[in-house]
Amino acid sequence: MLVAKKEERYESYIPQSQQEQVLHEVKPRANIKAKPKPAGRIKPIFLVAIGFIIAFLVVSRHAAISENHNMIMKLEKTLEASLIRNEQLKLELAACEDLEYIVEVAKNELGMNYPHQAQIQYVELPDDDVDSPEVNITQNQDTSIWDLLSNLID
Repeated sequence: MLVAKKEERYESYIPQSQQEQVLHEVKPRANIKAKPKPAGRIKPIFLVAIGFIIAFLVVSRHAAISENHNMIMKLEKTLEASLIRNEQLKLELAACEDLEYIVEVAKNELGMNYPHQAQIQYVELPDDDVDSPEVNITQNQDTSIWDLLSNLID
């Protein structure tokens, strides 16, 4: 014969008042999140704002450097063109100082010719040793105040 084993169940008896206390203690509470402090909320916002300010400064400095570089390149091109023009003008000046070039320009472009014998007139200039009235005036201006006063009285 088969005999079934007898299972014994033991249930512990907990009085009702203790059972309520146990339930209250064991009962899991809802996850209560700690409210962030105002300083905790402001700090990330402050750090993000500082990050944006730094990024803005870096970009603005880069733009200023780029603008200055473009201006320098433009001025260098202008300087190079001016130096080339200066060299060309020096060559033209050297060519203009050549007497043969001057004669050629006078004959071909200006239509000038050497004067005929009838067109030549000679002029006599006075000697430099002759005292002119201008020299006498300057000598009178070199007198002192006492001489001027004595001339006024006389």
